Amino acid sequence: MSDLRRATRDDNAALLDLFGAVPMQGDLVLSSQREPDYFHLYDMQRGQTEVWVHGAPGQLDGMGTLHVREGWLEGRPCRVGYLGDLRTRFSARRARGVARFYGPMLEESAQRLGVDTFLTAVMASNATALQALVRKRPGRVSQPHYALLRRFSAVSIQFLLRRRPPRGAYTVRRATPADVPAIAARLDADHRTRPFGYRFDTGELEHRFAHWPGLRVEDTYLAFDAGGALVGCTTAWNPEAVKRYRVHAYRGGMRWVRWGWNTLASVARAPRLPTPGSDFRYFYLCNTYVRGEDPAILRALVEQVYADFHGQGFHFFTLYQDAVDPLAPALKGFLQRRLDFHLYAVTPASRAREVFPSGRTGFEICLP
Repeated sequence: MSDLRRATRDDNAALLDLFGAVPMQGDLVLSSQREPDYFHLYDMQRGQTEVWVHGAPGQLDGMGTLHVREGWLEGRPCRVGYLGDLRTRFSARRARGVARFYGPMLEESAQRLGVDTFLTAVMASNATALQALVRKRPGRVSQPHYALLRRFSAVSIQFLLRRRPPRGAYTVRRATPADVPAIAARLDADHRTRPFGYRFDTGELEHRFAHWPGLRVEDTYLAFDAGGALVGCTTAWNPEAVKRYRVHAYRGGMRWVRWGWNTLASVARAPRLPTPGSDFRYFYLCNTYVRGEDPAILRALVEQVYADFHGQGFHFFTLYQDAVDPLAPALKGFLQRRLDFHLYAVTPASRAREVFPSGRTGFEICLP
């Protein structure tokens, strides 16, 4: 326990080394990169962040981050916590030893920070994490309680063939600074009804445009109905200043996928897939609101985003989709890849909670 402590800025180099050295395994082996400043992704957000590490300075073998922000739950203001960036170089036996301290630490942090519930996303294929974190173990009386909140996918729309947005019931244009109050009002009304929504009523959108590197008003797309009402919005955000995905290897079927993709990319004048050691170029869709969960509105937004960003060197863009999502038809016909996750609501053992409201959550896929 003596080696478990709060990280400081002096740990930046060691944090970056550990965070980027533990790849996501599969046919496509990836790691997340956060150079030059591990803390930047959290500094740009409103709220409080604590980074916990295990090991001697410069020789970290474990890390995890806790972030707390203001939000909504059941129509009332609350504090929302996030647990993320879990990385270890532990042996399985040593990891179990450190896990004994996880529950007491969460109990203390929850009480000190005024948080009842934390969110955390775990890859559905990460059996080791699911076994270690979620499964109840005898003797761990203070083990945090994990309630499965949603199954969701990070859906990546691949840029390959050029597309022209078809005519439809909704018109789409890029936003201007004069549109920001209207966008904030729509997002505020939407997030008040979401479990763990954001506080757009207290300047969240304005803060994002001011403090997220590369987030621009002009990369926000607005959808209008025939009567001129604003019925949808989304922002394309390139996160390369704070995080990137690096390819380490193509294995199994991904070797053939890469060969086929690069062959077509040469004909379509699309970017070839990165060589091992190189990064994907991509962006997220965030600040997304769709009136009435109407897939035709999201379709109009996605079509325009695809048309505008095709040919700019991006490999794909990513958006959130629940396992059972009324917006899913909006993506039909696009070339997609999906990475499946479980979103958990984590509560301290002393006040475990199992049931939470239904509906789309305020979870923002671009931030973990």
